[in-house]
Amino acid sequence: MKVAFWSNTRGRSCVTSNLACISVLSTLSSSDRERIIVLENHQNILNLGNALFCHQSKQEVRENRGYQVEHGLSRLLRAMERGERLSEEAVFRYAENFLGQRLFYLPAGNGRNQEMFEYRLERDCIRTIRLLEQYGNLVLVDTAAASLASSRKILRQADMVVINLSQNRQMLDHIFRNYSAIRKKAFYLIGNYDAESELTRGAIIKEYHIPGSRLGIIPHNVQFADAVSAGELIPFLLRNYHCEEESCNYEFMASAREAALLFQKAAEQVDRWE
Repeated sequence: MKVAFWSNTRGRSCVTSNLACISVLSTLSSSDRERIIVLENHQNILNLGNALFCHQSKQEVRENRGYQVEHGLSRLLRAMERGERLSEEAVFRYAENFLGQRLFYLPAGNGRNQEMFEYRLERDCIRTIRLLEQYGNLVLVDTAAASLASSRKILRQADMVVINLSQNRQMLDHIFRNYSAIRKKAFYLIGNYDAESELTRGAIIKEYHIPGSRLGIIPHNVQFADAVSAGELIPFLLRNYHCEEESCNYEFMASAREAALLFQKAAEQVDRWE
């Protein structure tokens, strides 16, 4: 299944950290046989890889430590361009893997030639994602808010679009006045959620007529933000996954786990949405 994570603005809606969080929590709550593949269609210093791991990450979290000269999505695109046979083993050789080879990340590259990367991705993104669907139960794409041709293609072809919202009325109004095609297959996610805002989850559901089953929240949490910044998101979520009510992270984990559960249920039922 193809899922695009997207926002109408850059830098305000926590798309990358939301995707990283949901992908890890979904992996932890899925069966050992399921695989999730994550990638982005843009090259940025603030990327999924920087949230998921750092060079000092523990072995049980990240098993594949080696980098090739050209690896990840760039290498996969080159292989497709050359018509190479891409077996399951070959595809996963280009990826970083986590959590017992159940979560895979295809880095977008080092950003040295972004125009060429976008050209190749725009040409082959649909074929590439369909290939990845053969080997993963979920393919999650961090889709740039910028007007990239590959973003438009991915959003059109995605089975579900996770629209990342912020508690800002202008941004919310813009989303719900536009993008009707995307909203037909949308699950909504509010990152850095502040319960003290007048635009609470309940208020947004009521004002913008969103089914409660299709809106999750990831609350503001300093330790979570620090873990994302340090590349220690997976250890942070593992440590706190079963934390007790006395923990300062209990409310965050309860809400984030509920968001992941709502996301998974929405993905299972998207074909039945009106």
